[in-house]
Amino acid sequence: MSKPKRVFIVGHMGAGKSLLSEALAKKLAWQYIDANPSLERYIGRNLNEILGKQGEEAFHQCEAEIILHYIGKEHAVIVMEEAVIATKKNRELLSSEFVVYLKVSTPVQIERMQGGRSPLLPIADLKAFLDKQHLERDSLFEEVATLTIESISIEEDVTKIIKALEE
Repeated sequence: MSKPKRVFIVGHMGAGKSLLSEALAKKLAWQYIDANPSLERYIGRNLNEILGKQGEEAFHQCEAEIILHYIGKEHAVIVMEEAVIATKKNRELLSSEFVVYLKVSTPVQIERMQGGRSPLLPIADLKAFLDKQHLERDSLFEEVATLTIESISIEEDVTKIIKALEE
């Protein structure tokens, strides 16, 4: 297998995807691309609740187009929105790429979100909301991942990814 020409970073809100992606792009001297509109994070509801069924389908189609666009890029680290793995089409597109799943626990998410990354709309039970997302999505993230990282530190995570890219 040839060396990957781009890296997609996926994971739940509060995982640190953007920070890791920026650090990795800098270390590799690649372009950092934020393709993470993250409606769920900012609104605090799932996509179907925000957009309705047709709107959710259109959103996921837009994500597929974003993935297809970036598959044509070289030397790029792309951070994706957390719901990107919700559709089979998006998972199939990502499965052919080098994808890093940045795994995070609900308590870590809650801690990080208290630092200003909380949803705009109040969620009655944030822990229950995040736990439900883990239940629905963890296995889907793992399905597309080339590499799964349970974050230790950004520096160590970047080193792990670079080592995996070189193998």
